[in-house]
Amino acid sequence: MNVLHPPFVHFVIALPLAALFSQLTYVATKDKTYSKAAIRIMAFALLVSFFAVFTGLIDADEITKNHAILKNGLLILNDHKTFGFVIVIILFITTLTKWFAISKNSMSLEKLSILLIILTIAASLYQGNHGGSLVYKYSAGIDNKIIQKRTIQKNQ
Repeated sequence: MNVLHPPFVHFVIALPLAALFSQLTYVATKDKTYSKAAIRIMAFALLVSFFAVFTGLIDADEITKNHAILKNGLLILNDHKTFGFVIVIILFITTLTKWFAISKNSMSLEKLSILLIILTIAASLYQGNHGGSLVYKYSAGIDNKIIQKRTIQKNQ
């Protein structure tokens, strides 16, 4: 099964972590270069998140259409789809706050950005855990023969 979603989500998880290090370095050194790097990294993460959601919807449709998931995983798949939109909203708010912090030259908004970036990282890790669970526990996107084999082994 060809899946497009995983390559994009790894960036959504990793980029905010890089932005956090850049943002913390800015607060420690007051060198604007780090603040500007953090906004660029977050903006790129936001852009990639649109691709992650789009490819996730395509893959989820293909997975449900081909019944390439165990039945118990369908509820988690739906929750995973919904929370994907929440991640995009969190990334948007974080990026917007970071942009205002730079344009207003506001250290309080810069510090708020740190908290929002940490929230973004936590939400992305939570979402990634659910995505991994869909694949490894509920066989999402795995060939139907493997799913049937797992079901037979589970029932024995």
